[in-house]
Amino acid sequence: MDPIALHLPTLADHLIAQAADSPQGRSAQRIDLDHETLRMTAIGFAEGGALPDHRNPGEAVLQVVRGRVRLSDATRTIDMDAGMIARIPDGVHRLDALEPSVVVLTAISMPVGKTPEADAAG
Repeated sequence: MDPIALHLPTLADHLIAQAADSPQGRSAQRIDLDHETLRMTAIGFAEGGALPDHRNPGEAVLQVVRGRVRLSDATRTIDMDAGMIARIPDGVHRLDALEPSVVVLTAISMPVGKTPEADAAG
């Protein structure tokens, strides 16, 4: 994969095809754009595929590249379609594919021993 650019529609086609063949109804691929702290993962889902309840990975956002998904936690549910972006809810949440879909999860991964607060303090 080119560490500078990636064609998301091509990746989406690939992930949806893999998800359709997967017993879990999903597939994933890390997007490596040569960043130290920025982690991006593209996740493809067959209709009905899901990421069951799991914890927030930290500061993160979810962007829908193709399809429709439902992002939910204990207090809210957001139906998202292609082109939408949302902050990942704090705490336990889940993601359900309402149709064949691809999302990109983008999260900040701080190096061990570093926190945003420590960096701000200098």
